Amino acid sequence: MTMQRIIVLGSAAALSTADRDNTFFAFDSPRALLLIDCAGSPYQKLLKAGLDPQRLEGAIITHAHPDHIYGLPSLVHHFMMIKREEPFTIYANSRTLRIAKDILGILGLKRGFVAFSEIPMEEGFVVFDNEEYAVHTSPVRHIGPTLAVKITAKLGGVSVVYSADTAPCPELLALAKEADILFHECSATKPTRGHSTPQQVAKLAQWCGVRKLVLVHLHPLLATNSERLVEEVREFYKGELRIAHDLEVYELAPPQPAGK
Repeated sequence: MTMQRIIVLGSAAALSTADRDNTFFAFDSPRALLLIDCAGSPYQKLLKAGLDPQRLEGAIITHAHPDHIYGLPSLVHHFMMIKREEPFTIYANSRTLRIAKDILGILGLKRGFVAFSEIPMEEGFVVFDNEEYAVHTSPVRHIGPTLAVKITAKLGGVSVVYSADTAPCPELLALAKEADILFHECSATKPTRGHSTPQQVAKLAQWCGVRKLVLVHLHPLLATNSERLVEEVREFYKGELRIAHDLEVYELAPPQPAGK
């Protein structure tokens, strides 16, 4: 079977560390390559992950905070240098699109191959639906308009949700219900507006019946004390648990029966 996969291009929260860049992902499918958010040195990160940046169809930007969007100018500039002509589409809510256009405009990077597609702030909005995958988005509760993303990888029959930056909310509960993999931000050491603590992430994942929980957008204090982090999550979540690391690959294959 031709497989689809998620590559973690960065796993840190807004404050990066020596071994973690800001959180963003690549979704690799035979049909196309998509970015989910666009943090530091995206062209180089794709190459480092063994991916061809020219296969990029577009980028879904969850919101307009710097650590999720600042790689766009670099990416477009690299495309200009390789004389790209194929369309590259930026998908985002209206505020994020406006900021993306402003950033590219200020730097003189508006080019004909760059297109913009607005995602409305409504639950379960269909961004893509083709023979290989479907992508849906729903608004979540952060500081400013933000979208969580769900990818249904039809070739492997696996569903993947990325929370983006959010506190627990009904919209994310609905989107992540019975997901095979949930990439959830974990960037608060205590309850705070617009972000989630380890305990909040664990309770949400357990309620949703998520098969595998992957912690991303990690606060440095949490990332450097992984044993304590795992203990806190394990109090409430009983499924498969991972702490993401940069350039990790998650194959979107269905779980194997016991004994295989």
